[in-house]
Amino acid sequence: MTITKASPSEIRQALAQCTGTENWYRHPLARACLFTDGMKTFCDMAGAYWFLDIVATEVLAFQSREEFIVVTLAVADEKARITADDGNGRVFWSRDIEWTDCPEGEWKFFLQNNTLFVPSEY
Repeated sequence: MTITKASPSEIRQALAQCTGTENWYRHPLARACLFTDGMKTFCDMAGAYWFLDIVATEVLAFQSREEFIVVTLAVADEKARITADDGNGRVFWSRDIEWTDCPEGEWKFFLQNNTLFVPSEY
């Protein structure tokens, strides 16, 4: 079975429509982590539930000291870097991913109150 992922422009167009959420989803591994319809849309379209797993299990712990976190997934040449910063550009955590089939681009998400969401949902 071949899974066709959406293009970066299709994903950006879909995420722009996410201006609120009707559902909150609980992460199965890190039960304290919630995510929104917009985040689910990104993970579905980009095949990036692995990214959600990393944020839930590695970045969520920083919520105790950082009230608001910007999580960036930068993808180029089938490699990725995930960073977490304080919203003012001060990066306090990062992780490199040696291979991914996630669509290229810079994808930004917000983490607040243990909930991960897309910026248009803020």
